[in-house]
Amino acid sequence: FDTARETYLTSPALCHVSHVVLDSGWEAKMAESLEEMPEVVAYVKNQGLGFTIPYTLNGEERSYIPDFIVRINDGRDDALNLIVEVSGEKKKDKAQKVTTARELWIPAVNNHGGFGRWAFIESSDPWDAKNTIRAFLAAGR
Repeated sequence: FDTARETYLTSPALCHVSHVVLDSGWEAKMAESLEEMPEVVAYVKNQGLGFTIPYTLNGEERSYIPDFIVRINDGRDDALNLIVEVSGEKKKDKAQKVTTARELWIPAVNNHGGFGRWAFIESSDPWDAKNTIRAFLAAGR
């Protein structure tokens, strides 16, 4: 973790982007946790990639930018695309973003079938992210 640059140097074996741009120390810990998991095939901090999920708040259209996209081996033939949101402080639109991603976007993309399998998880404790993700996978999502 480079505090001067607010970045986390990633493992090139797991992340094609050389650094994670950090919004918080929580995101640095999440990147570190993902790199320590043998189940993780690849991951990226969703910064400047253009991956957004549209949602509406109070009648206004907005774009939600999830924190991480993780390709994870969950025991099936194809890797699972797992959207990981690192949640710290409660923000007024966080609940709507999470609900839209989990209840609308994930079912829609999975129903389409042309973009692989997707799931969504919210982590409120990146120091326990490995256990949270493993429990999520064990529960069959």
